[in-house]
Amino acid sequence: MKKLVSAALLAGATSASAAGQFSSLVSYDYVFSKPSTATSHTASMINALVEYTYPRSLSLYGGFSFILRDSFESALTVGTRLYTPTPMFYWGGSIPIWSYVGVGAYLVDNTAFYPEAGIRFGVTNNTRLDVFMKVLNSSNNTAYDKHATIGVGLTF
Repeated sequence: MKKLVSAALLAGATSASAAGQFSSLVSYDYVFSKPSTATSHTASMINALVEYTYPRSLSLYGGFSFILRDSFESALTVGTRLYTPTPMFYWGGSIPIWSYVGVGAYLVDNTAFYPEAGIRFGVTNNTRLDVFMKVLNSSNNTAYDKHATIGVGLTF
């Protein structure tokens, strides 16, 4: 199933006919739920990423993450998001709001995969504010497995 989803996302990304846009993406994830079997106290993640958005509502992102646990840990992060093609609605009549779903991974000692869902506010023509949720899954590391996060991000 993972291979099928990856192939579909890659096919969609390579079929974009017009040039996309690079943006900086900075975000903060707060761990609000974790299982009682967790082996460490994972508290939050700070992400410094670059996002490439295709014209067809698909984006790819990657960069560095700093994970605040019992000790500090750094990781590479990669992921993709699929946005609604047009804004769901306009807040206050002028701020467009899109929804999105995505998948990604924190590449630490034992990779932690996550699905995510969120909304994106178009604050200005070049600035976006994201509010999202992620659920981390790692088959070999209970420090990340079944941890749920809520986060906020800024794209500029």
